[in-house]
Amino acid sequence: FKDKIAQRLAPMLPVMTPQKSTFYGHVMTLFTGLLYLLPVELVGLGVVKRLAYLACLWSTIMTCGLTIKANYGMPPMPQAMSIAAIKQLMATTLQPWLAKAVHSVDFNFLFFALIFVTAYPSILALAILGRRSLWSVCTHCAKNEADGGRLWVLFKPQWEKLSAKNAEVIHYSSMAEIMLGFWLTASLFLPTRQILTCFLYWNYLRTRFQGERSGKQHLQAWMQIGKQVEPLLKVAPFLQKPIDMAKGWFQPPRG
Repeated sequence: FKDKIAQRLAPMLPVMTPQKSTFYGHVMTLFTGLLYLLPVELVGLGVVKRLAYLACLWSTIMTCGLTIKANYGMPPMPQAMSIAAIKQLMATTLQPWLAKAVHSVDFNFLFFALIFVTAYPSILALAILGRRSLWSVCTHCAKNEADGGRLWVLFKPQWEKLSAKNAEVIHYSSMAEIMLGFWLTASLFLPTRQILTCFLYWNYLRTRFQGERSGKQHLQAWMQIGKQVEPLLKVAPFLQKPIDMAKGWFQPPRG
């Protein structure tokens, strides 16, 4: 049945490569993120602002999902909806698939966006996603200038300046991810506390720390933060033990 639907819809849908689909997905993330920043609520368009926020997150989710599918294939599904079939799936095919996909950058940001879908709107979260989408869009346009149109011609000089500072921008982006975790933790003492969001986000940071690519970036960011709080530990040495426990929790499991 699904094959018949696909055959009928195929002539009506544009043919796009995974790279082009990812490009348009990141363009949507950028557009909706910038729309959210506009003070449209001042003219009674608060609903538009909320929709732009959700559209930014869902475009990230869909883009990351498409990229994961292109790189690792669809996650295996159970042949029958039963507990036994699901257990067998987990033990045989799903775990190997997750082992490959879970530490990919796209899986990380898929998790990131899902965390904030039901959370209070966060400009910092959108800024983190926007930076990543800007890098993806500009990298694509640098190789395929026709896809960027006139806007790319205007922005290209700015991109050349930004790309020259790529390592520095990536470092501060990693710092922003960690600072967001601290902000969510501090917010637990406010009326707007988000306990589940905070818990899930620290698991996201742990996954990023254990990632092959992101781990190096986050390690450098944590080392910089460690240097900043070192004077505090001299004044309050009792904080060293919980910090050591947190360091152990961030390390990947042995064996």
